Amino acid sequence: MSPTNVVVLIPESTRKRRGGDASATPVDGIVASLPAQSRKRLESLREDLRSATKGSGVEPVGLMPAYRRYDGNMYRRIDVSDWERRDPGVEVVIVSGLLGLVASRDTIPAYVHSMAEPMPPLGKLNRWWHERGLPDVLGDYLIAVHPPSVVDLLSLEYREAVAGFEDRLKVPVKTIDFPGMGRASQPARGKAIAKILRTGRA
Repeated sequence: MSPTNVVVLIPESTRKRRGGDASATPVDGIVASLPAQSRKRLESLREDLRSATKGSGVEPVGLMPAYRRYDGNMYRRIDVSDWERRDPGVEVVIVSGLLGLVASRDTIPAYVHSMAEPMPPLGKLNRWWHERGLPDVLGDYLIAVHPPSVVDLLSLEYREAVAGFEDRLKVPVKTIDFPGMGRASQPARGKAIAKILRTGRA
């Protein structure tokens, strides 16, 4: 397996494709890469969220790789070929309202959750995840994977969910913003991600 040279942090999208493969083998690269304590913490938080929301908003059957599940304007600017023929040193980590963190190849269900919107009875999910330690989980993941560089392409609410993750890192975090663009930033964000996938460089 190729070493990870760069980890790119991106947001999920509110729009998700429905359906999926009911017989797909679950893949969870984030959990597999975490040290034991952080693994248990993330799994516990995921269960807490599902329990509090009674599992609402999650399709019970059908998995799909995360990079295919998400279907927002940012993801539509990234060709499937960019994902599937990516530079082998690139890993993409998606901040997710349902799962906290998802690697782009992880298989996930369709769901309605979003870090940017309230989820009864928990309130806004970016605050819920942040207050319960998602920044530490992300920091532990990055320390375990130890890439030479990290690129932060998160939008505002998603960055708030993991704010402080970089405090313990010994590698540079390159933050890429699109000031003044509002929703128009999503296509630009997608193009930036596609470039990194192809070239392995920000």
